[in-house]
Amino acid sequence: MTRLALLNWTGHVLLGFGLFGPCMTVTPRMESVQGLAKWLGLVGEPKTYSIVSGVRALLNGGNVGIGLILLFFSVFFPIAKLVALRVCITDARLGRSHALAARFGKYSMVDVFVIALLVVTGKSYPGGTTVEIEWGIFAFAGAALLSMLVGTAVARRLS
Repeated sequence: MTRLALLNWTGHVLLGFGLFGPCMTVTPRMESVQGLAKWLGLVGEPKTYSIVSGVRALLNGGNVGIGLILLFFSVFFPIAKLVALRVCITDARLGRSHALAARFGKYSMVDVFVIALLVVTGKSYPGGTTVEIEWGIFAFAGAALLSMLVGTAVARRLS
């Protein structure tokens, strides 16, 4: 197995961890009345979301439009890009696969997703509610970086 193929497979593994691993934890709070609010059931337990569980929550919660956008651009497109690159690595004559990977890469929302999480975590919420970034987002970003690296190496190899 070549180094390029190994990097691509590493990207697949990181993407899997990134899609199903915890990406953010929301901890609801009501500052000075936290105990009473919890006793009354007004404040829930901390909830951790992965990308996939977040998309599922959006779809089940009636936010079908945004859920489908995230599903396609944060799940399907990154997977398709890595698969297209793997096909191109396996058989260099399949240069069209690289063109498809480059096209998929343009529509991947990894950068938008990461920036959105940073904005969400940096914002202050009423009552002191916090949003914390978890390790899954780093795996997701690592997969995106590896796919760009592999894509660049494949492009050089094809030219």
